[in-house]
Amino acid sequence: MTDVVPLRCSILRGGTSRGVFFLAEDLPTTREAIEPILLDVFGSPDVRQIDGLGGATSQTSKAAIIGPPSRADADIDYTFAQVSVGDPLVDWGGNCGNISAAVGPFAIDQGLVDATGASTTVRIHNTNTGKVIVSEVPTRDGRSVLDGDYAIPGVPGTGARILLDFAEPAGAVTGKLLPTGSPCDELRLADGRSIAVSVVDAANPTVFLRARDLGLAGTELPAEIEADTAATATLEEARSIVAEMLGLVTDRADATRLSPGLPKVGFVSAPAAYETSDGRRVAPDASDLVGRLMSMQTAHRSYMTTGAIATAVAAMVPGTLVAEVVRPRAERPEPDTIRIGHPYGVMDAVVRATDPADPATIHAVAVGRTARHILDGTVWVRRRADPRER
Repeated sequence: MTDVVPLRCSILRGGTSRGVFFLAEDLPTTREAIEPILLDVFGSPDVRQIDGLGGATSQTSKAAIIGPPSRADADIDYTFAQVSVGDPLVDWGGNCGNISAAVGPFAIDQGLVDATGASTTVRIHNTNTGKVIVSEVPTRDGRSVLDGDYAIPGVPGTGARILLDFAEPAGAVTGKLLPTGSPCDELRLADGRSIAVSVVDAANPTVFLRARDLGLAGTELPAEIEADTAATATLEEARSIVAEMLGLVTDRADATRLSPGLPKVGFVSAPAAYETSDGRRVAPDASDLVGRLMSMQTAHRSYMTTGAIATAVAAMVPGTLVAEVVRPRAERPEPDTIRIGHPYGVMDAVVRATDPADPATIHAVAVGRTARHILDGTVWVRRRADPRER
């Protein structure tokens, strides 16, 4: 008897993230049983993930499990798992919008959804949030198309544009657009300071702070943010307090350990000139606001898709810290589009609302992404990590 067992998997890039994709039929039926398998596949816990497929960052330590639909208005079910790099932890709390961009291509390439010509619609039920994402995937000869002229900051070159429509994004996890009931709250920190936050649940619950309240300009790059331990400690403390407020943990002291991925947290500032991580200059009129997000206690290298959705929705809600800094709608080149300046450039999010003046009428937020199907193969899992083999 060998000490390893084969497991089918695929590696795909979606947006600015990369993940390992599995068919649901190849895994156990419970998340508890899946977790040790994922930790073994990714090589966690280890800051280098040298013994697995992880890339030693939260953006490259993600898993997607794809299976038949469990609801009539979807073509497939998609479950997202964030695998911690340095801790023996798998977070199932929310969705990853970037990985969502690769779900449609995977489903088509695996034959779970039939290609329908030059473009194929895939209705994706994200089981983490209970929401449906409509993905428009360019296709040819029965497979997803890789090449195109669409570019997204943070990914080299160009690719085929995949349009993701996040339908009814409000209340994805908590059931409410404003989970605290207010567009802005004051949190009391352990050292006695008060700090303002806006908690908005759209695609994922996200905690927004003002850059200036952290002593930041808002245009800092990830390495600068991580070097400012006072600012990162405040961000994590605020995130942990809100995790307790939302009932994600019973004690804020446990939030980093038990719910490291939700809620998301970041900070915003007004449009400004800055230099990107790859040395390009972003002009102040190129964005409608500047944002930075944290991912699993590290600075996100670009911007989460679900974070962009939360940011765009928050920009429409009067009284939020995001609405406070965003360029007024009448002054935007495209009034319904929010351009978010992030470490690698500018990302667009299109808000679809019946009444642009009423956040309650938001029925979808659309973002453009690219994806690449990189590999199909077999990963060898330690037998002791697979409960089916014990």
